[in-house]
Amino acid sequence: MSEKKSTKKSSESKASTSKSKTTSSKSKTTTKSKKSATTKKSKTSKRPATKAKTAKPKKEDLKDIDDTLILNGISLIEENKLEAALECFEDFSKTYPQNPFGWYYLGYTKMLQDKKKDAMRHFKKATKLDKKFMPSLYYQGLIEFENNNFEKALKIFDDMMLKFSTDEIKESGFNIPYFVAICYHYLGNLERAEEFFLFAYNLSPEDPVVLYYKGFNELALRKYDFAIETFKTLLYIDINNQMFWDLFKGYSYFYHQQEDKKKAEE
Repeated sequence: MSEKKSTKKSSESKASTSKSKTTSSKSKTTTKSKKSATTKKSKTSKRPATKAKTAKPKKEDLKDIDDTLILNGISLIEENKLEAALECFEDFSKTYPQNPFGWYYLGYTKMLQDKKKDAMRHFKKATKLDKKFMPSLYYQGLIEFENNNFEKALKIFDDMMLKFSTDEIKESGFNIPYFVAICYHYLGNLERAEEFFLFAYNLSPEDPVVLYYKGFNELALRKYDFAIETFKTLLYIDINNQMFWDLFKGYSYFYHQQEDKKKAEE
């Protein structure tokens, strides 16, 4: 984990003998942890990319259009028959080229195949047909995020926050404020990240990913009391959360290294 690496690097720095210098050294560790977090994403932060948010069309969305091909394609995705699913969505898009669902599902399936350029092209096509088609916007942002294009991802997710109401975002199941927050965090704007982590937490109060990064951002801001409460909530929900215990292990390692050096210097 990036946090663990950063604390190990900090432990190699020269230890001071005074209590104030030890505190300063710990602060530097937190700062380095923050910097490391802005350059590397943990695997858990990618979790939303693996969720099968199939966004099944509602009858009012398709009106009088036959949705058989779409529903068949979705079933094939769930069976991991992606090539067969693509055929369904391609046929649908040829028959109904002005309907965004066909293009969206082409993009979604291509994304599952890790063909991100093709996926992005189809998502953009769906968005062009319907500028408020939330699933295609979301996955455009997610692809940029996974490619470490945090500024581009932030722009997409920030625009979504303006386009959609809180109720619409909550109903969609896409925790857009989390991605706004984590983009700000990786870009080094921890104060703005804090605002959106709180928003994300209010939307999904039991999401361990949101809780971990909310707490980690609070650590980076040196708001230790807030971080403690956030991590307490995280452990209540997920006592075996690997990211937290890796972080804890890193800080413990640093602390004991400092204590050993102090004793050696006495």
